[in-house]
This record gives sequence, structure tokens and C-alpha cells, in this order.
Amino acid sequence: MDQRGTQGERGRSASNGQPTLWQVPDDLPVTDMPFAIALLALGAARGLGHKGLHALVREHREQLGRLWDVPDSRLTDELTRAKVPTARKIADEISTHRADLLKTARAKADELAQRDIRIIGPSALPARLAELPGAPLWLFVEGDPRALYEGPHVAVVGTRDVTPDGVRATEAAVRTLAAYPIALVSGLANGVDAVAHRAALRDGVRNVAFLGHGIDVVFPAETADIRARIVRTGGAVASEYLPGEHYRKAQFVQRNRLQAGLADLVIATEGQRTGGTAHTVRFAATYRRPIIGFTWPGAGDLADLIGTEPTGRLIDIFTTAGRRTLDALCRSAADSYGHTTFGLSLVERQLGREVELRALPPEDLTRLRQRLDDLLGQEDGGHAR
Repeated sequence: MDQRGTQGERGRSASNGQPTLWQVPDDLPVTDMPFAIALLALGAARGLGHKGLHALVREHREQLGRLWDVPDSRLTDELTRAKVPTARKIADEISTHRADLLKTARAKADELAQRDIRIIGPSALPARLAELPGAPLWLFVEGDPRALYEGPHVAVVGTRDVTPDGVRATEAAVRTLAAYPIALVSGLANGVDAVAHRAALRDGVRNVAFLGHGIDVVFPAETADIRARIVRTGGAVASEYLPGEHYRKAQFVQRNRLQAGLADLVIATEGQRTGGTAHTVRFAATYRRPIIGFTWPGAGDLADLIGTEPTGRLIDIFTTAGRRTLDALCRSAADSYGHTTFGLSLVERQLGREVELRALPPEDLTRLRQRLDDLLGQEDGGHAR
């Protein structure tokens, strides 16, 4: 997960002897240049663009720095072999500005490191993302990268135009999963995303936020405090876009595939089937992720789309039965990772805090024990509320 990545990777050949995307030319020397420096320098080369940069990373992976060691006379051939558009023009750009591009890249890498931002190379990506069709080839991560690897993950997503009932539904979803060792995934947008992140922070849930723009861009401005708290509490903010890249609609759509891809369960709390959250639902369906849609009068018609998907399921979140169904799904996700689960862990944490802060007389504790006995008696008698 460090910026250097796997330096000695040579790649593999397919059974027919043809090169695969993991293979790099054997006659190019192994480089000591960190992947991060090579990526940032190429990303700043005028005219290369996303398509050319992705082609080069697919070809060279963590050994991307080899391109900076290639003699100018051979650079055009290397770019052409990787199917980089306008290879000769890009080779001239790199040759002419080699020193400046590398100097700028090193300065940018230092700046990112000072902000606790790491660059994960293609061979170190979380498996659930690396196996996706059209998988990312790198990630910029602010905060603790372990949040991306330590599952399960539950994505809670929905409309930016959240209603009061949508807020209640989103908070109910987060409160339910908060009882288990689950990380919440969302997109740090206004609306449902912001409600979900805030609720998760309130309940002590680890957060992962995917951005639709560069890691050093804060958007929308209203989420700056949420982002800082995610990082401060052991979560991670991640982006596949280069530093300085501003948001575009298409990038938010692509961001949604990462939310769906990392998630073990996707919960859409409110939205319309023509809105942006529908992209997340469709990605989740493509990846065969379980999808939960919430229903209540006025919830929007996104649930209609979810109900047609093979992995989709609808829950009335404002009923006891609906909450219990969601609880069972969250607990099952945590159990599948081998975690020890305790459905009252959130209550336990809150109770411990209350006991710590209050001067409780003995009769208060006696009353609490009696209330617990009453609740257990209701469960045993089949009369749980």
C-alpha cells in the first residue's frame, strides 16, 4: 500500500505464450522509481489524457517508472506498443519536459504525503475492486487504507434531495449496521450520503468515501467537516482521479461503480430510478451484490427498479419486521467475515458511556437489571416488540 509498490514485478505469459496485460518487455531494465512518481509525472504530460495513462499503467503496472528510463529514441515505440493515442506527440512532450515533469511529480508526492495521502498501485488494490470489469488501476487514499481492505462493507446511498423521511430511513440503516464490525461506504455528496456519513460518525462506524474528483479537491464544500472527521476517526477517502481534477457528471457515475464494487451489501434509502443512485444500483446488480431498497409512502420509485433486479430486495424500514430483516442481513455479512457479532454492542457502548458520566445510585442499577429481565422474559415468551 505504499507509494513504491511492487518494484520487481515482471508479469506473466498466457498459456499460448502471448503477452498478457500483466507482462512488461523483458528488455527494459527494472526501475527503482516509485510508482507514485511515475504516475504523477505522466499524468501531468500534456495530451496523454486518461486513455493514454490507463494504457501505460495496464502495460507496465508498478514498473511504470521504466518509461522514464527509456531513451528518447525508443520512447515513441514504447508508447505505440502500449496503444497510446498520438504516441509520437506524447513522446516528444515527455522528452522535452522530462526533468520538469519529474520535479513537479516529486513535489506533488511530497505534498500528498504531508496530507496523509497514499497512492495504491494496481497490484495492491483491494481484491473486490481489482476483480471488477473496468477496475481502477490506482487509488489515491487519504486516511487509513486499511478501511478499504477490512470488511465487510455496506454501501448506503441515495438522492441528494433527501426528504425528512429519507433522513430517518438513512439514519435507521446506519443505526442497524452500527451494532456490527462493518464499514460504511458512501460518496460524500450532499443529501443521503452526508446523512449516512454523519450518522456513522455519531455511532462509531468506520467510513469509506469515494470521490468523483481529485483527492485534493473538496466538493461540495459543506462536506469538508465530514471528510476531516472520517480521516480523523480511522476511515478513508479514496479517488481514482488525479490531483487537481475537478468533478464532472461522468466521473460521479464511475465513482458509483467503486461504491457498489467494494460493498458486500448495497442499501438505497431514497431516490428516483432516473437519478444518479440508479447507476449504483445497476452496477451492484452487474456485480451480483445484494441490493436493499427501502419502501414507504413517498419514498420515490427507485425501489421499483431494485425490485426488478435478481439480487434486489425491498424492506419497509419503518416497521419492526423491516428493521429486523435488515439487522439479520448486516449480522450475516459480519459473520461471513468471521467476526464475533453481538447485536447489542451499540447499546453496550452507549450504556458504558452513560455509566461513566452519571453518578448512579444503586437503585438505578437495580431498576436496569429488572428492565433487562423484563425484556428477556418478553423474548422468551415470544412477545418481543
